[in-house]
Amino acid sequence: MRGKSMSDAKATFSRPRKEALKTPFYFFSDTHVSTRRGHEQQKRMDRLTLRLQKIERTGGTLFILGDFFDFWFDCRNYVPETLKPLVRTLSDLRERGIEIHFIGGNHDYWVRGYLTRELGIHFYPEAVSFRFAGKAFYCQHGDEVVYNHPLYPWIRKILRAPLFIALLKCLPAPWIYALGERVSHYNRALTRIPRVPEKAVDKMRGFLHRKLENGHDLAISGHVHRPCLEEKDGKSMVILGDWIHHCSYGIWDASGFRLIRE
Repeated sequence: MRGKSMSDAKATFSRPRKEALKTPFYFFSDTHVSTRRGHEQQKRMDRLTLRLQKIERTGGTLFILGDFFDFWFDCRNYVPETLKPLVRTLSDLRERGIEIHFIGGNHDYWVRGYLTRELGIHFYPEAVSFRFAGKAFYCQHGDEVVYNHPLYPWIRKILRAPLFIALLKCLPAPWIYALGERVSHYNRALTRIPRVPEKAVDKMRGFLHRKLENGHDLAISGHVHRPCLEEKDGKSMVILGDWIHHCSYGIWDASGFRLIRE
């Protein structure tokens, strides 16, 4: 049964988008599904696909807060073979009338094209603020807040520049993906969960709490891979975690926000 909206109000997005939203809201980030083959990749893909298929039955709205793919670069409608099952699942959600809102991450900022044109996914290059049912939401990926290298803000601007994107599209699409996956380090064999620096988590927590102080009711982020939910005075600060080690995601509906670990 399709989820029903909590009110007749429409969300007002910062970019601006005014599509009516339906609850429950599902929030995912940092699933880092890769083009690389292997047992861990397939296991992650299967678990994520099953979770998304459940959303088909409940209805609602899907928010992707970046790094859904370990690397995605729109180039001549090319879809890597290993990612096609997940793309088909997203297409199935859209065919059921489930809206998908995708905030670009540092691994999959370059999604505008096939996914937006053919599937009808709404893409946002930066953080999104909107109101729904009397609540003010702030959603971001978070790489502009927490990063490991002082030059990263400049690198981020270069990687998102239209000239850089145009030059990269001159290469064959498989080469682009091979390069992108080589740069990423989230899909190498890991024998234990890597420790996220407390300084990084604290910086993200502080940033999100300031958003709450400035009038938002929910401030939600990804990027630092550490699930965290802090609630006070009816407001929620959320770090979604990841799908690599925690299999965590968020749900919001009339009862509030829940951080789920599967």
